[in-house]
Amino acid sequence: MITSFTKTKKWIAVAGIASMSISMLAACGNKETTSAAVNTNEEKPLELSVMMIQQLAEPPKNDSPILQKIQEETHTKLDITWVPASSYDDKVSATIAAGTMPDLLLIRRNKESAMLQAQNAGVFWDLAPYLKDTKNLKNMSEVSKNNATIDGQLFGIPRERVLARYGMIFRKDWLDQLGLQPPKSVDDIYTIAKAFTENDPDQNGKNDTFGIQEDSTMELLKQLAVYSGGANGWGLKDGKIIPDFMYPDFKASLDLYKKMIDEKLIGADFPIAKKYEYFNQEKAGIYFAVLDDAIVRHTDLMKQNPAVVVDIAQNFEGPQGERARATLGYDNILAIPKSSVPDEGKLKQIIAFLDQLGEEPLQSLLMYGVEGTDYTVEDNQAVIIAGSSGSGDWKNFKWDDPYAGITPKETEIEAKVKNTIISNSGIAVIDYSAGLISATNTDKGSELRKAITDAQVRYVLGELDDKGWEDAIAKWRSSGGDQIIEEFTANYNETASK
Repeated sequence: MITSFTKTKKWIAVAGIASMSISMLAACGNKETTSAAVNTNEEKPLELSVMMIQQLAEPPKNDSPILQKIQEETHTKLDITWVPASSYDDKVSATIAAGTMPDLLLIRRNKESAMLQAQNAGVFWDLAPYLKDTKNLKNMSEVSKNNATIDGQLFGIPRERVLARYGMIFRKDWLDQLGLQPPKSVDDIYTIAKAFTENDPDQNGKNDTFGIQEDSTMELLKQLAVYSGGANGWGLKDGKIIPDFMYPDFKASLDLYKKMIDEKLIGADFPIAKKYEYFNQEKAGIYFAVLDDAIVRHTDLMKQNPAVVVDIAQNFEGPQGERARATLGYDNILAIPKSSVPDEGKLKQIIAFLDQLGEEPLQSLLMYGVEGTDYTVEDNQAVIIAGSSGSGDWKNFKWDDPYAGITPKETEIEAKVKNTIISNSGIAVIDYSAGLISATNTDKGSELRKAITDAQVRYVLGELDDKGWEDAIAKWRSSGGDQIIEEFTANYNETASK
């Protein structure tokens, strides 16, 4: 059975979590457990209520062949409430506050205040002790598991994401037109951006192009900091967890960014620019983002102009060798509430269900849909059937390696993106704060970070001088930043000693 939640209910605070959790903890206890067996066909199907995010316009239908296949393979009966992404977080918060929980639900932003409070209050099962008894979950990515963990406890199964995902996307046809080679260093990035701005790469005789499209995320600056040997958000230096902008070489990256704006290699309207817009209008030839954007963000552009060739670059050389900016390694968790699943018997059955989703044929089903309907198999590769909707939002049940399952037939750029991401996973620089907790950061970290970001924008636009930049850092530190550093460092040392 599938239902869809469409009304948004604004929720202000997670009310009554602590008191609700005390009674749950008393009921649940801390008994030693053994591995649960997956339901056999002789038993009644495991009935599970699920809350899942809906990212497409319409929720999956009750008679979905993918649902039928999942239930058949796992011997379950799923009652799924699909909630639109626009109201999902509000619905989760309201559900927690009301205490009317499903057996399984997806949680976004599990390290942010409201969800962190719920996890620390004992609303969800700690799944870490049960992973050793599973076939597939015990082999999940260590990075995704560590980054999703809170003080040694794992309150949901993290949905794994590839690590080395960030890089540079550019117009290869412009590069070829100007006789330039693909970039391998920060100096190359600057050289190509300057050529795209000044040397008429589209050969239309007009001065109407520029090098790099940026937006309010300032992704280029984040990557420059990593290539220069600095941190990806937060890093470990001299025994302390400190933010990227406190690394010695960060200022040089900030100055280079400012230089590129001064020379009009980056559009000065980047704080309000729409992502991809200038690139798709053939005004800019470079942007920095997740590499798979090269596959999906420019199909209309390439239809309009068949001469367009989009390419990617990553692993730029720097003082510490080749590096790439990493993701958090996971996106969302699949959590099991204690109020709806009070005993370990059903808990283990749900874990066994999730474990089975990490093997064939369910891996391919969740990734590409139903064979014969959504894809065919040719030479052991999945060939997507034209007009197929694929797996749609069922992909949100997939927790394991995003590339696990049948290998798809790929275009040249699809194959290059995939191979680059996989081959560069070992040089991906992680954000050290992802697996750490700081009460001050939870309380006011976003506010403090916004002040630094605003200062960065003002500096590169020439509205703030060196002293103004240093003053912004000093204010960040005195307003709670130093406390965050202390708390992150303490949590890191505590975690490392276990």
